[in-house]
Amino acid sequence: MIDRREFLTLAAISAGYAAMSDIGLAAADDSRKALTIAVQDLRTVLEPIDESSIANVAWRVQYSIFDQLLRTDYNDNFRLHFALAETVKQINETTYEVTLRRGVKFHNGAEMTADDVVFSLGHERLLGDKAPGAAVKANFLSSFDSIEKLAADRVQITTKSPDPVFLKRLGAWGTQIISAEAWRGAKSYSDWAQRPIGTGPYRIAQTNTGDSILLEAHDAYWGGRPPFKSIRFKKVPEIAARIAGLQSGDYDIVTDITPDHMNEIDGKPGLEVLGGNSAWFRFLTFSARKCAPLKDVRVRQAIALSIDRNALAHGLWDGRASVPSGWQLPIFGDLNDASRPPLSFDPDRARQLLASASYRGEEIPYPTVGNYYPMQFAENQALVEMWKAVGLNVKLVMCENWDQVANIPGIFDESGGAFYADPIATLWQIIGPTNGLQSNGDWSSSEFNSLGDELGSTVDLAHRKQIWQRMQDIVDRDDPPITPLHSMPFIYGKKAGIDWMPTPLPQMYLGPSLPSEPVI
Repeated sequence: MIDRREFLTLAAISAGYAAMSDIGLAAADDSRKALTIAVQDLRTVLEPIDESSIANVAWRVQYSIFDQLLRTDYNDNFRLHFALAETVKQINETTYEVTLRRGVKFHNGAEMTADDVVFSLGHERLLGDKAPGAAVKANFLSSFDSIEKLAADRVQITTKSPDPVFLKRLGAWGTQIISAEAWRGAKSYSDWAQRPIGTGPYRIAQTNTGDSILLEAHDAYWGGRPPFKSIRFKKVPEIAARIAGLQSGDYDIVTDITPDHMNEIDGKPGLEVLGGNSAWFRFLTFSARKCAPLKDVRVRQAIALSIDRNALAHGLWDGRASVPSGWQLPIFGDLNDASRPPLSFDPDRARQLLASASYRGEEIPYPTVGNYYPMQFAENQALVEMWKAVGLNVKLVMCENWDQVANIPGIFDESGGAFYADPIATLWQIIGPTNGLQSNGDWSSSEFNSLGDELGSTVDLAHRKQIWQRMQDIVDRDDPPITPLHSMPFIYGKKAGIDWMPTPLPQMYLGPSLPSEPVI
């Protein structure tokens, strides 16, 4: 939780980086590595405020293209660092004054000013009801009200109400700064969304839909020279092909390695496995109003109770995944309840609920693509067998893409986690009233929504903890529209000489190190 001291002026961090022009660096000897990363899927819409780009596979690419006013260091207990902001001062409960870093260059060579920041976070791109970022704003930045220019290097931001995590929101998602001039000069929004201009350590050089995305070093980066000359993200859906390419030297990093394939990398000369547990959940959501059997809350309760989560975490993931206590994460600190138990595995209680329910063996669809998440198909099959054991008739429906999945009401595979260290970043963000489950009419809870609004507007720690525990009770026990399975490990194969560390989120940051002194 952010206390009152954290609302004082945030002392500027002197980056001490010398500005270097692209021309000067091009003439110099460049021995940096041209990196190739094999991924299981890609998105070519790279504008971060576009709702269609909100996916694990897009975040990997986007995270090195853009900067925000503040930046979260996910490998340092989610601490905030200054990025495009040099200072942030809270004027009152709802007003913040931000002094911008000077000399920041966009990928097109233009210098960032307050005009770019106001446009990036303003009505046309983010705050307007019809702005392309309206859905992202509602989900990630619900308290954000307005932004205005005070000077060439200063802006003022206001929130609708007091927000205990507003600074954390600024360093999470949806606040990426782009070039206003480049936006206005694009032929269309579609063209812009595939080649947006940011200030991050890498710029977009080429996109080949369905195949690859090439990023090139932005050597005028305010944060220092990027460590790689270029980064190519290559779509390789099959895990065996990704590993074969790593072994042959075609790829430097490969994503989404599963335990049953780790021995093909671990211990092999010149190769290593890294990554593991995360601040990310694998979970299921239910079409509680569009799938007839799921309208009965007892059926959804039985589905949750019949899942042996320990078997999934330890059997499929060889212990590399963990079973959470509800939706709590260690980074939430004092807001967690240490006595809160993991979700129950109680097949007998599940059978009792089904016997008392209106359910008479009707088929419940479980559509899946089977290969988007690591171990997805194996987990799909295991879950169907667990449900069958208590009398649930769940049918696995194989789909070619996510559009097909979305058109079949039933049980859905999803994932999500914490972009910052607060419960608002998880359950409230995943199923709050602005997200798909409620906005599509699949579930709603006036109590849950009221509590979520309160969680985002009160700064009292004890009260926030009480609210948070009750929100989990509603979702896990009383009226489940969603149920967690386990943490989602992010495991990579890598050439031993590549200097890179994964984060506990899907993002892959490939730029220079963050400043060492945190904001919070």
